[in-house]
Amino acid sequence: MIRYRTLFEVDIAHDYFTSRGEIVLDAQSDADRAALTALYSAADVLDIQPDAATLATLAGHRLVFRSTRTGFFVAAQVDASTPPRPLVAPGGAFRLAFLLRVRDARFANYTELGQPANFYRFGNDALNRVAGVSYLSRPVPAFDPTRRYLAGDVRAEAAGPTFDLFLALRDSGPAATPVAADWRRIPADTFSASASYRSGAVVLAANRVYRALVDAPGTDLTNAAQWQPVALLGNQYAGAADAMRADFGFATLDIASAALTGAIVRVTRAGAATPLSEQRFAAEQGTLSRIRVDLRALPSGICRLDVLDDAQTPQPGLTTSLFVAPDARSAGAFGVIEITRGTADYALLDGAGALRSPRYVLRFLNRATRWRYIFPAAQAVGAGADVAAEGADQRVLVTAAARPLSRFGAGSRLQADVSATPASEEILLPAPEVDRLRRQNDEWFSETHLPNLTLGP
Repeated sequence: MIRYRTLFEVDIAHDYFTSRGEIVLDAQSDADRAALTALYSAADVLDIQPDAATLATLAGHRLVFRSTRTGFFVAAQVDASTPPRPLVAPGGAFRLAFLLRVRDARFANYTELGQPANFYRFGNDALNRVAGVSYLSRPVPAFDPTRRYLAGDVRAEAAGPTFDLFLALRDSGPAATPVAADWRRIPADTFSASASYRSGAVVLAANRVYRALVDAPGTDLTNAAQWQPVALLGNQYAGAADAMRADFGFATLDIASAALTGAIVRVTRAGAATPLSEQRFAAEQGTLSRIRVDLRALPSGICRLDVLDDAQTPQPGLTTSLFVAPDARSAGAFGVIEITRGTADYALLDGAGALRSPRYVLRFLNRATRWRYIFPAAQAVGAGADVAAEGADQRVLVTAAARPLSRFGAGSRLQADVSATPASEEILLPAPEVDRLRRQNDEWFSETHLPNLTLGP
């Protein structure tokens, strides 16, 4: 009997599709979480395909690749032992690469990846396991006082077994310490000490999800008789730490600062000792400025390019790491997922060579913007509104702070339901479309044009 078992699986999540406004999927009620999950398909966002070398590796190792609603998995043909072992065990050089191509033209509008980059590399060498989840993205970096941050950048602060995340609301820095007004902690807590909860309610507080066990529980979330801890958020997203230079045929290097009449470029696979190639360059006159390194014959993967002089002395400051991606150009890929044998919690096999079947996660953050509403004439604003006039122009209303874009999020209140005032009817402005995005004054705005609305009871 031919038997296959899961070698590994990859789940690709996106908060734009699974959040409701500022409430992340983890903090939704059971019913809402099930509904949002059922409506999401990773295939609507990304096309995922093995590269050419991986197709050969899959065949040679008796592996099969299958797409799923949430990502993909690879299964191995196994023997009859218990626990099962793959018939063809992955060796030390085992490597699979899966190209990611964006299907949705609006992906960049609703996805927050930090500062612009053209290529992203994810892998099970990230060793970024937080709160029991093995992320394929690199750890979100801590605050860097030397860095210029752009609106939408994310930084992390250690918070016990997980991390607090902070989103840049506007461009800022460099600065010795974070300026509180420039950052907002994400995701927002949903627990309120003044609210009344019923049994089964789910709340988020300080990165922990709790479920109410009784009606009208107290405010002490550590009370095990009233609140049940459900989950701890890992708070790890794809971002700037995963950006990498990628070259598809030739790599152009600027080596003018070395003032060399001749140079050697040594290309080495990351982690390897033996170079893949060495290419020599000589100046026709004077010194070399820009050189073009031929990468066409190299296998895909992370490589290190070292520049040496004619005496084979490495030149400081001229080492470049890049991803050689011969398949990426034809596939239109914006990134790649690389899977190797892995180590620790990321390992494909245990010490005896049996399957561990790890589950990896790649999660994308939804972009946050200030929501701007534009009316033909001056628009009145009711009590309890989320918006206010932008400057002196009463035709333009805007939210005070950035709000996350989400497919099923609520809009902004133009007027709240306030029983103490004559106007008690809630009026909601629609959530913005993701294709109407504007960067202005170091911030991101989403714009919506509306007819004027009448306020009243």
